[in-house]
Amino acid sequence: MLLSPAVSQTRSRLLGSVLALSAVTHVSQLAVYGTGSDTVGSAAFGVLYAVIAAGVFRRARPFFLAAAVFPAIGGLLGLYRLVAVHPNPFSVFHPILDVVIVPLAISLWRGTARK
Repeated sequence: MLLSPAVSQTRSRLLGSVLALSAVTHVSQLAVYGTGSDTVGSAAFGVLYAVIAAGVFRRARPFFLAAAVFPAIGGLLGLYRLVAVHPNPFSVFHPILDVVIVPLAISLWRGTARK
C-alpha cells in the first residue's frame, strides 16, 4: 500500500534525522577512542550513513533500501563489537538507533512508488 505524500514526507524526515544522528555519533568515536581498526570501521559506516541520510532527505527511493540494508549490517557488526571486541556506550546506542532506522526505511521503500 502506498503511503500518502504527507506520511512519506514525515517518515523520510524522521529517518533522515535519525540517520544523520547515527552518522555524527559513529564518526565522533574517532575523537573518543582513537584510530583503532574497529573505530575506523565504525566511522566509515558513519560516513556512509551521512550519504544515505542526504539521499533520504531528498526522498530518493533507492536510498530507502540502502537505509534498511546498511544499518542492518552495521547493527549486527556493532553487536559483535559490543560482545567480542570493544564494549562501549556507542555499541549499545547504535543498535538501538538501527532498530528504529531499519523498519522505518523498509516502510518507506515499500510505501513509495517507483518512478
